[in-house]
Amino acid sequence: MKNLTDAATQAGEPSALLSAFKSASFIDLLRSPGRCTINAPSDEAFKRLSSGSLDALFKNARTLKPFMSTQVLTGAAAANDGLAS
Repeated sequence: MKNLTDAATQAGEPSALLSAFKSASFIDLLRSPGRCTINAPSDEAFKRLSSGSLDALFKNARTLKPFMSTQVLTGAAAANDGLAS
């Protein structure tokens, strides 16, 4: 069974996102068993950032790790979880 990093690598699109997860030391989390959902901006979205900002973010783990943690949801969640009926 593929994990998120294997599937993303095979798809070839979110290479900037994978680089960010590697820089933030999240690869083990994404390879662990269990369900995990990520917000996955495309490489095109990363290219829209101002010049040098992505490199600066990748070099600063203290800033990158909290930001990347907001991009990962572990466990199973349904679309209507937490919504009032």
